[in-house]
Amino acid sequence: MIAVLLYIIGLVAAVVTLVLVGLDAPSIYDHMLAAYNQGTNALLPALGSEAMRFSWALMPFLGGLLLMGFARIIMLLGAIRHALKGPA
Repeated sequence: MIAVLLYIIGLVAAVVTLVLVGLDAPSIYDHMLAAYNQGTNALLPALGSEAMRFSWALMPFLGGLLLMGFARIIMLLGAIRHALKGPA
């Protein structure tokens, strides 16, 4: 039961982070297109500035993925325990 709640919390954290970053996708596209039109040497600084702009999203996204992974490990250990216990 706890593992399912942890999994859902991690899933919500990851999906909400992706949605919030996705809402700014048009501005990312416009910024990168403007940098491309200036020349290829302007792409790397533009990419760096976009990465710095969305650096806040790294921790909630990775935290959600790690929480989901931890919950899956707990579920797997519970299934192994149940299988080793045998029929009741």
